[in-house]
Amino acid sequence: MYSILYVDDEEVLLAVNKIYLEKSGDFTVDTSSSAPEALEKMRTRSYDAIVSDYDMPVMDGIAFLKEVRLNHGSMPFLIFTGKGREEVVIEAVDSGADFYIQKGQDMKGMIAELRHKILRAIERRRMFNDLEHSRRQMTDIINFLPDATFVRDIEGRVIAWNKAMEGMTGIRAEDILGHGDYEYSLPFYHEKCPIAADLVLGDGPVPDNRYRYFVREGEKIISEVFIPHFNDGCGANLWIAAGPLYDTTGAVSGAIASFRDITASYEVRQALDRSREMNAGLAEMVPVGVFQSDLDGNLTFSNRLCQKIFGIAESDLAGGICVMDYIAPIDQERAKADIRNAAAGKHGSGQEYLLKREDGSIFPALVIGGPVTDPTTCNPAGIRGVIVDLTGRKREAQKLFLSRERLALALSAGESGIWDVDLRNGEIHDIHQWACQTLGYGEGDLLHITTATAAKMIHPVDLPAIVRAYSRHLAGETPLFSCEFRLAAKDGQWKQVAIRGKIIERDPDNKPLRITGIINTISPKKVNPEENAPPRCSPGLRPNAA
Repeated sequence: MYSILYVDDEEVLLAVNKIYLEKSGDFTVDTSSSAPEALEKMRTRSYDAIVSDYDMPVMDGIAFLKEVRLNHGSMPFLIFTGKGREEVVIEAVDSGADFYIQKGQDMKGMIAELRHKILRAIERRRMFNDLEHSRRQMTDIINFLPDATFVRDIEGRVIAWNKAMEGMTGIRAEDILGHGDYEYSLPFYHEKCPIAADLVLGDGPVPDNRYRYFVREGEKIISEVFIPHFNDGCGANLWIAAGPLYDTTGAVSGAIASFRDITASYEVRQALDRSREMNAGLAEMVPVGVFQSDLDGNLTFSNRLCQKIFGIAESDLAGGICVMDYIAPIDQERAKADIRNAAAGKHGSGQEYLLKREDGSIFPALVIGGPVTDPTTCNPAGIRGVIVDLTGRKREAQKLFLSRERLALALSAGESGIWDVDLRNGEIHDIHQWACQTLGYGEGDLLHITTATAAKMIHPVDLPAIVRAYSRHLAGETPLFSCEFRLAAKDGQWKQVAIRGKIIERDPDNKPLRITGIINTISPKKVNPEENAPPRCSPGLRPNAA
């Protein structure tokens, strides 16, 4: 039941119309004989609607309406009067009256119309309030979202622009709300153009190459884009998700789009890709078979040497290979137990097995493995390791280690080592242990190795050949940087060594940034005795006389 305030300076009409309105069972009616009296009642009571006469002393119905709108907002207000002048109707509507009803002789019909209009005014006002409440809720929810988010309606006008979007673009919500014509694209692209929220509605052509990643998932669009002027000109990688919005009838009413700055995670992803590329490059350079499998023993990676050891082709990998099929029956049970231990992180010094090639032949091999962990669950996901063919000889167990993000397998047997050169500053990494072990230097002799200090250890006659080999690899003439030369040992003698390497990182202009590879000693060549004389002392190096 609705509470109505009925205002009229004719006492008889107040009493009669109150009886008829309450008789309908929809209303309780409170009455006032003047607008000031009604305003005073409204200070202490609340009403669902007001019905007011127009022609009243002191304050007429229009003045009363304006006062209600000023102090009580959108409360339903109906003008109920015998005055039928057109200018009164227009003024009433312009002042915010919900309905204008003219008094007449047909009391029953007049009350029925009045009852109907009151109910309509209340219902319409409640629907309007519910809509406003819903919009405020949507705005509050969108403002609460941590991602920069905006909403456009079906006409392309901005109807929501959250705080995170203000922070990302520097555009305040009050300066963009209600704007259309792709104005919301200006903060991102400095030009008016369709963006993901428009493309989701089919508004605009197929996206251009500004999107690094763009895919439709049902009705949604997921994309990535780089905005160079964000983050004070340092640029930002943005992840974008956009989708359509629907009204209560199921019709599309607009679109919503969220933007997330993924610059930090994108850089991590790039570093991971570089690490994977380096791992793959190292796996191809080391003179051992490198493999990786899941917990069921299904092969997920193998380098070319590993494929050669077992006599399998690259095309065989597509059909799926189980590593257990390549272990001799006598060692399979032991291998299964060792795989479980390796996956659980129980490292050993390596195990010898009898392995089986594709042609069925058996050969002895040293296998060293370590766990592969699922980064999302931190649970074991498989094993990775190396295989050394021991056919025809029994070599001393080779020490290997697994780096934190790349598969760096170093062979201590055969005086082999790994080197990694940062071409931006000339620093040489990962070579210290090999230099101490093979060249006889102490732990404190080569604390900081650069290309400059390394050049002083190389025989002067061999330097031009090294430069030529590197230049040919840099120009793409050779797949690997490969050469042989002499290095100064601690005891003053020359060690004949061979290196193989590959550029594994370049900048956007194709300039090499890193080169890595392996180094090992070889049998010395016959050279002129004068060329093989002990090296002169170099800064930072103090080789002994022969």
